[in-house]
Amino acid sequence: MPTAEITSDDPCKTTVALSELVTLQAGYPFRGAIESKTDGSVRAVQAKDISDLGELQSHNLITTELTGKRQPDWLQAGDIVFISKGQRHIASYVSCNLSKTTLSPALFLLRIKPEHKERVNAEFLTWQINQAPVQRYFRQSAEGSHQISIRKPVLASAPVSLPDIETQNTIASMYAASIREHALLHRLIANRQQQLNAIANELISNSSGH
Repeated sequence: MPTAEITSDDPCKTTVALSELVTLQAGYPFRGAIESKTDGSVRAVQAKDISDLGELQSHNLITTELTGKRQPDWLQAGDIVFISKGQRHIASYVSCNLSKTTLSPALFLLRIKPEHKERVNAEFLTWQINQAPVQRYFRQSAEGSHQISIRKPVLASAPVSLPDIETQNTIASMYAASIREHALLHRLIANRQQQLNAIANELISNSSGH
């Protein structure tokens, strides 16, 4: 897919290839399965740590040790994490710095290029990757039948729209709010279910006592 240059003298070009805006780096090449170590010195984000809405759930990341020779790319606030293998090909925004945290091989690290930091909102870009047009592009370009994979060139060529930064910021704020609301609703539902489970157990206990 041809890419479009972002130039100040061509304001009509608002659709570009993703690689015009970000660098793309595959996750750390762990040897085999990532082994959990309670005294490990690093943490690793896996696909399971990203919710269906794109929330990075960093509270329970696996602790491990690096097994390869390559220097890891540590996650930074403002990065984007993308699931490249499996049934879900969604992105997640890294909202804060995570100490000594890298990615599993099934993930890609996307980082806004320095020359575009003032005109690209990474959280907006995360939202757009997860929307129907880009997701449709991924489905049409995916390889494999069971373990579906999005190759790096396919991800690099993903077409994204780039409105003005004010619009990006507004959409990014709405997206962040939707994730917070979804998480709150999930907690409320879980708490209610725990209450109902406790009532059911109490009823059974009382019946058994009689």
